[in-house]
Amino acid sequence: MSHCAARPDQRLHLLSFPVDNSPYQTIAAGHAPRPEPLPQSVSQSCSIFVHGLQIAARIGVHDWEKLAPQPVKVDLEFGMASQLACHTDRLGDAVDYAAVVARLGELAVVRHYELVEAMGESMAMTLQKEFAIPWLVLRLAKLAPYPGAEVGIVVERGRRP
Repeated sequence: MSHCAARPDQRLHLLSFPVDNSPYQTIAAGHAPRPEPLPQSVSQSCSIFVHGLQIAARIGVHDWEKLAPQPVKVDLEFGMASQLACHTDRLGDAVDYAAVVARLGELAVVRHYELVEAMGESMAMTLQKEFAIPWLVLRLAKLAPYPGAEVGIVVERGRRP
């Protein structure tokens, strides 16, 4: 490690290391070099997931299911339309998964669904449209009908890259 005086009252620690089989590169300690964007020919893929989300839902065909909201579990994975947030670290460049979770909660109680198939399809279509999600896999499971078991559907929309 060497020292370089940036100002008389401050020392800057410098580190040298090999980068991509090139001569040594020197950077200030604590500051990593910015990653170079991958060439367009390199396939890139990132996804966001929310697993194990339990929410109350108005769902079911039996009279006892219509009396009160039933617990459902949602597992969701979706692609990002842009990877800009991976580089900017700004929420404004990302899909706000807190908003996605809130929307799932709203959709589960906005009306009564007889079938898990209908609720799952409604959730998938709404999320893709409202959040510009290119592809998603949504697992929706009812927890109440059979204690200790989950009964549900997997909805896949769009195509993974």
